[in-house]
Amino acid sequence: MAKRQPFKPIYAQTRAAKWRRRLGWWAVLLVILGLIFGGWQWLQLKRSAVVSGFDVRGVAVTQADGYLDFAALQNDGLKFVYLKSTQGASYTDDNFSNNYARILGTSLGVGVYHVFSFSTSGQAQAAYFEKTVNDNIGNLPIGIQVQYYGDYTAKTLATKRVQRQLRQLVLKLTAYYQRQCVIWVTPSLAKTLVKPVIKKTPLWLDTAQTHGRSQRVMFMSYAKRAVYRQSGVSQEFTGLIYNGDESAFQKLIGVGLN
Repeated sequence: MAKRQPFKPIYAQTRAAKWRRRLGWWAVLLVILGLIFGGWQWLQLKRSAVVSGFDVRGVAVTQADGYLDFAALQNDGLKFVYLKSTQGASYTDDNFSNNYARILGTSLGVGVYHVFSFSTSGQAQAAYFEKTVNDNIGNLPIGIQVQYYGDYTAKTLATKRVQRQLRQLVLKLTAYYQRQCVIWVTPSLAKTLVKPVIKKTPLWLDTAQTHGRSQRVMFMSYAKRAVYRQSGVSQEFTGLIYNGDESAFQKLIGVGLN
């Protein structure tokens, strides 16, 4: 006669299956969390490599960044800030005046930048900038951001006309303020729009390839998500670096103060 197998209640089998499923889900969750953490560490190391050797760091800010504690940002290691001021010939950043008034209470280097419009003459943009910004240009070169927007692409842009508009804007602002401009562009736009018609104005490159750049490159935007602490919390900014050492940066600021 065959020996009877011990009887296991069905609820015991069900309970064991539930525990196995739970352990499986926990294992999957731990793997996912490990991948996320590993990816975050890799990204941090990559960003650190991009800015290694560059001691003068800053950020570019707009009204989208909200209220900013500039003293806290300075304490977190920043050396300069660029404030968005105007765009085209009819738009002003809502926080520009307030930001400018408050940042003067710090020892940060201060710059302002204008976003270039492909559809408006350089003369009209210069006039609007001068009227809106007045003498509140800080102590750094005036930034001019040139980027594709809307329906404007490399294929649709009237390159020759835009080159003339940009050159006109640079010349008028330089003459009016007796202050150098710096043009914020991608390397490809620098090649097609800037270098053929503007030979000496410094460049502000939008690039993560930060090392080995020529002396004409004054600043670089290396990340859209550079993290600094202000008002007690961490916040992401457009991260900038100055293509030079602290001594050269202080000389640059000194020229702006004269």
